[in-house]
Amino acid sequence: METINNTSASVREAKKGKYIYLLVIQQNYGQGWEDNSEYACNSNYYPYETERIILPNDKIRFVSLFSKDLKEYRLTGYSTRSIRRRIVNKDYVK
Repeated sequence: METINNTSASVREAKKGKYIYLLVIQQNYGQGWEDNSEYACNSNYYPYETERIILPNDKIRFVSLFSKDLKEYRLTGYSTRSIRRRIVNKDYVK
């Protein structure tokens, strides 16, 4: 299976809305939940960053970097969760 990183082509410039939507991966190391990674997404919480994977039968599959990284964080053995976060966009102008 060949992996091609296609983040530069697949990252879209987000519309300047009132909020910024993020998917956050958190882990608990015994001191409470800590943020490890965050990914920009649209208002439906679909991440912008994807990676194109070419399968052995020449089919192309797109996988979000969020789901790929979440699987890797779960391999560490610590409690892992993902949350949705909405923050106010400071650049928003009415």
